[in-house]
Amino acid sequence: MAKPEKNKVDKKVRGNELKALGFIIIVLFPMLSIFSVGAYGFIIWMMQAFGPMTGH
Repeated sequence: MAKPEKNKVDKKVRGNELKALGFIIIVLFPMLSIFSVGAYGFIIWMMQAFGPMTGH
């Protein structure tokens, strides 16, 4: 009788893991990518605005 209960738990855990993986792939990674590129651009912009003049 332990097997049917274990299968139910395994399916529930697997479903939760798939939802978490989907969240990471669809939501978290794109948001982190956009944030990191934006932060890098902001840092460069502030360095150009308040930093020393760069010459060639």
